[in-house]
Amino acid sequence: MKNLSVLGITSLLACTMLFVVCKSESHLENPYKEKTEKELETLSNEKYSKIIALASPKECSHADDWKIIDIQTVCGTNHIAYHHSVDKTILQNMINDYNKLMEIYQPMMAPRINCTPYRKPLDVICKEGKATIKYE
Repeated sequence: MKNLSVLGITSLLACTMLFVVCKSESHLENPYKEKTEKELETLSNEKYSKIIALASPKECSHADDWKIIDIQTVCGTNHIAYHHSVDKTILQNMINDYNKLMEIYQPMMAPRINCTPYRKPLDVICKEGKATIKYE
């Protein structure tokens, strides 16, 4: 009976700690919130270049070796092709960070640029050694 009581208290404590940690993380402020427009522009260019470099480690010779992943841009959701050999967790973490930056930068830029309408990606094709997304 004592073991059951200790187990119950331990479980309650663990659930409470998990709730506090999850709740506090969900309210973290965007780290890019206080950046200037120029800083955001520079950071977005740097981060996007690194994402593309990671996603495309080699020439495209077989389209079946490539997949599609979503990324936010100043115009909304876009897509990039990535090689199947790329560590998707690392790529997704980089994209998540970039998307946080876009949460702040997008509202500043979207009214000043001409965005093309969203198109659904169909597949990846190889064009002149580059993985290119084919749209509807």
